[in-house]
Amino acid sequence: MLQHVGRVAIGALRRTNGRDVVLRRYQPCRRRRFCTRPWIFGTYRPATSIAINEVKDKLLQANPTLLQICTATLTGEVQWLGEDKGAKVQEKLASVMIEYWESGKAAVSPDCSPIFNQLVAQCDQAMPQDGFEKASSELTQLQLDYILDEMRGFPEPIHMNGDDLQPADNLESFHVCICGSGVHGISVALRCQRAGIPYTILERDTGVGGTWHQNNYPGVRCDTPSITYSFSSDPNPDWERYFADGHEVKTYLKNMCDKHGITEHCKTETVVESATWDEATSMWHIKYNSKDGVSKIMESNVYVAAVGQLTNPFIPSIPGQEIFDGDSCHTARFTKAIDFSGKNVVVVGTGASAMGICPEIQKVANHLTIFQGTPQWYVSIPNHQKYMTEEEQWCMRYVPFYERWYRFQTLRHIVDTYTDVLTSGSDSNRTLQAELTEFIKKQVNYNAGLVEKMVPKHPPICTRMLVDNHWCAMMLQDNVTLINGRVAGIKANQVIGPNGEVAPADIIIYATGFQSTSFCTASMKVIGKGGVALEDDWGVEPTAYLGMTRPNFPNFFMTYGPNTNVSSGGSIIWCAETAGRYIGQCIAAMVRNDLKEMSVKPRVFEEYNEMITKELKWTAWDDQSCRSWYKQGNTGKVTNNLPMSLEEFSARTRIVTLADFNTKAR
Repeated sequence: MLQHVGRVAIGALRRTNGRDVVLRRYQPCRRRRFCTRPWIFGTYRPATSIAINEVKDKLLQANPTLLQICTATLTGEVQWLGEDKGAKVQEKLASVMIEYWESGKAAVSPDCSPIFNQLVAQCDQAMPQDGFEKASSELTQLQLDYILDEMRGFPEPIHMNGDDLQPADNLESFHVCICGSGVHGISVALRCQRAGIPYTILERDTGVGGTWHQNNYPGVRCDTPSITYSFSSDPNPDWERYFADGHEVKTYLKNMCDKHGITEHCKTETVVESATWDEATSMWHIKYNSKDGVSKIMESNVYVAAVGQLTNPFIPSIPGQEIFDGDSCHTARFTKAIDFSGKNVVVVGTGASAMGICPEIQKVANHLTIFQGTPQWYVSIPNHQKYMTEEEQWCMRYVPFYERWYRFQTLRHIVDTYTDVLTSGSDSNRTLQAELTEFIKKQVNYNAGLVEKMVPKHPPICTRMLVDNHWCAMMLQDNVTLINGRVAGIKANQVIGPNGEVAPADIIIYATGFQSTSFCTASMKVIGKGGVALEDDWGVEPTAYLGMTRPNFPNFFMTYGPNTNVSSGGSIIWCAETAGRYIGQCIAAMVRNDLKEMSVKPRVFEEYNEMITKELKWTAWDDQSCRSWYKQGNTGKVTNNLPMSLEEFSARTRIVTLADFNTKAR
């Protein structure tokens, strides 16, 4: 597998800049094609003066490895990386921080430090509370570039930063329409906002935030670490948990939109019906219904469908649904009026939403019956249930680069194992399967019946890896029944299992996922050149160049499109920032070069998707023994996930190659 990782990384690097991979020989502050702006970090200095002992008290509960790295970063002295006496490190860091505050001296960006290689190497240390062992592979230059993008807040290339667009006359006549205000829509809007490009967001819900605005069921939580579930340009030092609750993420995204002026560009309670390309004018006509119910048309030079894969609920058709007497809903459309107390509750599905809501139902329900279509793999992460201490939050906000190095170390561990464990049949995947099998067995006290139902027959990563939210322990409770199989029928107050099992039901909750393989076409019609509909153009196996655009659809981009989803470690925020930067560069190029049309060349599109189809074959996602929302059925092509390393996709999308597109001037 390491050979495969090397092949992917080296191949991508040669395609981008003609150099071989360099292991840990990073040249500090060298000239690059993309911006080398300083690392982002927090407030840096408290509003009021603070004594050294107070600072030391704040550092007591901080992460020892991060304190070592921050101390070495600020002093430029490598010996602090090996200092095992925590009190000594805290004393030094506190004194250095106060020195910086009192002198007004600016902290040097870590990648300009003469000891940067040693700082990076220190990030190999294990992160047991976050679920990571010590890194086992060398960090490549391609991986480092990917991580540094995040440290710098996803900067634009020097020649594509948008500063040259103002006060260009053609800005006034240019407009971008973005459908959706989830993390991807926000990312594209942020690029337009920075460049001064006029845009409008059309959002069908009552507020911004996408899935985090829609999902308010009990137990809703992000299963990506909070440290990487924030925009790299807008770190959040105020996370309450290491894995944020849904309301925290929603609040963070709303505050970010307010801060950057994005909210005022958003029309809420506005439902897009269709987007149609006008070949005569080279404009998109977006038909939508406003909050007052009036149908309107918006003309736009560029249309961006940022509706996400996990937006439109999927509820299976089950005989008898129409005669059920109780309350029922999908988790993404949860009705707050539903009260589980003392009720018999049936949950259909065992994915991430079920992982969140079921433990909350079990606490108060008379009985909980869960219908499991596909058994899931679960990992245990100690920090998953933990709140951040006030001291840790203080360090995130005030210790220079503390948050950045925490993010750096987390990302470094993700790239260490991401591609290896994803490979079908690899030693890493087999080892993980054995470890997770033993974990499940132990958690259910080796109960033979539960082990038979709960341990999957398919390899890990084939389905979405879940974080154990007391799920296994919940199965041992007297008021919980797990039925292995799909629902066969529904009666007035009962749900019938595949083998005739009868579950009493006052309430049915559908945790059955989304219309994920339809992408944006589940929300709207998109009509391109020659009147072709997007769903017809791509057929039963959706494809797109870089997951963002297709040849017959000029000036059209989608986010979180085909083969862009990351799994088992990657963050959707990274997906959003990657897409936002790329699409933002395309939009800026249209304004800069006074273009009226821009569409990917068929040859470029075809070569890319041939590569994607080939690369999918080595992944665990392609395993024929499991069903997942990544594909249709067991044997369908994987249309949702990205079959390459995070660093390779980052390199492919960092700078737009205009030669990949056919263009027409105004």
